[in-house]
Amino acid sequence: MRYAETGFNLEIDLSRGNIERVETDQRLTELHLGGLGTNAKILWDRVPPETDPFSSDNLLIFGTGLLCGTPAVGANRTIVSTMSPQTLFMGYSMMGGFFAPELKYAGYDKVIFRGKSPKLIYVWINNDKVELRDAYHLKGKGANETAELIRRS
Repeated sequence: MRYAETGFNLEIDLSRGNIERVETDQRLTELHLGGLGTNAKILWDRVPPETDPFSSDNLLIFGTGLLCGTPAVGANRTIVSTMSPQTLFMGYSMMGGFFAPELKYAGYDKVIFRGKSPKLIYVWINNDKVELRDAYHLKGKGANETAELIRRS
């Protein structure tokens, strides 16, 4: 692990159903410290300014902070970044919880989504195994019921 990062991103193209484990550039973290900085740089480099926020060319990035998965208190932030339909600039939100540390434990610093799936799916990550699974049976379910159904599958 370098600079408290795993060194790998998970890139998912929903249009093609393609999943790739991509090694990250070490300089990205050196120059743009943390999840928000690196998310912003990826959006800057890969999404042209004229891209419509609802276009399949836009990215949706779930990034982890550098200290996620370490004993540092409160270091459990997930940064979600994309081009905002409200401002037409980068928009982001941060959330706490187990997602960011668990993503790091699975070996990834970010999950980067591109494209649009033709059917209802969810992403299942279990360490090295990553799958796009059919989610039609989850349609219309509440959060608790959905979580329970996913746990059972």
